[in-house]
Amino acid sequence: MSLMDPGSLVALLLALAVAVAALRLWRAHRADPRRPRAWRLALLLVLQPLLAGGLYLALFPPQRPLDPATLVVLTEGATSADAVGVEGRLVALPEASIAADARVPDLATALRQHPGTTRIRVLGAGLVARDREAARTVLVAFEPPPLPAGLVRLSLPAGVHRGAGFAIAGQVAGVDGGSVALHDPAGRRVDAAGLGDDGRFTVHGVALAAGAARFELRVLDAEGAAVGQVAAPLWIEASAPPRVLLLAGAPGPETRALRRWLVDAGAKVQARIALGGGLQLGAAPLDEAALAEADLVIADARAWAGLGEAGRARVLAAVREGLGLLLRADTPLPETTLRGLRRPSFAIAGGRGSAPWSLPPARVDDEQALRARMGSGSEDAPFDLEQAQAPPPRLSRRGWRVDGAEAIAFAPGGDVPAGWWRGEGRGRIGLWTLLDSYVLPLHGRADLFDDLWGPALATLARARPDVLPVIDADARVGERLRLCGWPEGAVVEAPDGAVMRPVVDPASGARDCAGFWPRLAGWHRLRLGDAGRGFHVAAADADEGLRLGALREATVALTAIAPATDDERTAAAVPRAPGPAWPWFLAWLALAALAWWLERSRLGLGATGGAGADTGAPVAAASEG
Repeated sequence: MSLMDPGSLVALLLALAVAVAALRLWRAHRADPRRPRAWRLALLLVLQPLLAGGLYLALFPPQRPLDPATLVVLTEGATSADAVGVEGRLVALPEASIAADARVPDLATALRQHPGTTRIRVLGAGLVARDREAARTVLVAFEPPPLPAGLVRLSLPAGVHRGAGFAIAGQVAGVDGGSVALHDPAGRRVDAAGLGDDGRFTVHGVALAAGAARFELRVLDAEGAAVGQVAAPLWIEASAPPRVLLLAGAPGPETRALRRWLVDAGAKVQARIALGGGLQLGAAPLDEAALAEADLVIADARAWAGLGEAGRARVLAAVREGLGLLLRADTPLPETTLRGLRRPSFAIAGGRGSAPWSLPPARVDDEQALRARMGSGSEDAPFDLEQAQAPPPRLSRRGWRVDGAEAIAFAPGGDVPAGWWRGEGRGRIGLWTLLDSYVLPLHGRADLFDDLWGPALATLARARPDVLPVIDADARVGERLRLCGWPEGAVVEAPDGAVMRPVVDPASGARDCAGFWPRLAGWHRLRLGDAGRGFHVAAADADEGLRLGALREATVALTAIAPATDDERTAAAVPRAPGPAWPWFLAWLALAALAWWLERSRLGLGATGGAGADTGAPVAAASEG
């Protein structure tokens, strides 16, 4: 049984006292021989709860909001000039290097020491992760300082698989007309991109080998001089080979090139290629069990039409359970074969005739970049720089077009993409329009063939469950790293061999998030049984521009957090304290004096004559005798 708080206990006692006093007054009124008026009893009864209420308020004054105030918070990089003329109480966080009214260990402590604070003004580089949760309870004002010249924002891909392409985006400050070059672990330039008006860029690379890979970004000014460089560490997964069912209505160079590429990439391919006259090459099964085990079905138009209504329905049912389907629409298709592929938001039209199609020109085509992408060749097929630098051959595409909100484009080309895809249940359906991509490897550009087909197949193939969470690529020593989807029994192995076992926070609910504070820079490893995944942790003082840019971006995001109205935000943030008790005590004292006087006065009494009026009940009783 829980104990009652003091306020509730006093309120209960006062309520009982009011009830007892009311009963006493009513009985006294009935027994009083002086025949008191009814209004006298009513007034005395009204005074009882008023007296009790006044006494309660004197003991427990009502809460009142404290006056709102602004707290000026000094963070890293704040200077004395920044604090000159600033109104408000100054506090300095541990990262600040200048003195203030008070130095506090964190923002939460500062808010507790200064109740009534409803807004803060941040001076300096911004709030670190330690203070951002407390900052969500107040209004935040922040004027970002200028960033140093160089790379200030970097977005690395969360998961990269061997053989797949990847993109790295970022932003550079203070370098007008410059560019960014991506170098692979061997130091070869893979890609380069000019900076936009806002300093943003995107470069692309290819993950050639599984494991830890240290790419590098080099920032160049308009004259090509180096401004800075930043490491881009990536963990490249050795993904399991996909299981592909390849269906073709007739042999052809496109089918042959695609099958060879799949086998060279390590995919487990089962083919069924019709030869005519009832003959076929391969015997890829298409029953429910085979479709449940496969990751992707690739079928040309004639093979898709030859499956019949029941066969197509069986494949589409498997797609809804997670299978991927890529339809190579290389010929016109009857309306019945498009049933199940179309939707109002994925409208398929056309299919008559063909049109030329070109790959976008390469941004970097010097020998170093081409060798990094295509390899150095072999004795039988040496690297040919002239052939590699020649424009890629023009391709052709079937005249299909897909429109609708669900239509997502594959690799873009000149005017139209190579195809489109959409979701279907747990799986995905794609429509491919290119007819002769096989000419790319014939011209020595197998890398372009891979760039076309690799992302398409990776997009459509069945998603496999991952037992280990993907770690954000911005981990830094001393800063908390949130690991969501944390499986029971998983551990983190530090570079020095120490093993840590993060514990899931129950407050994270179904997200199963655990916290981890890295203490060493370098490659760490998640382990769960035989499964493992690496992630890199940067040193606390590494890449100064990126660190300051992250502080700035996170603090600016806090300024945008606001409830529906400012009044709601203020009401939620303003702390409250008991008001003064003396006005309520004076009110209670006045009411008590009034009740005392009324009980002892002759006001409202029926019998008021002679001396008997002073002697009360005995006189009245004598007169009756």
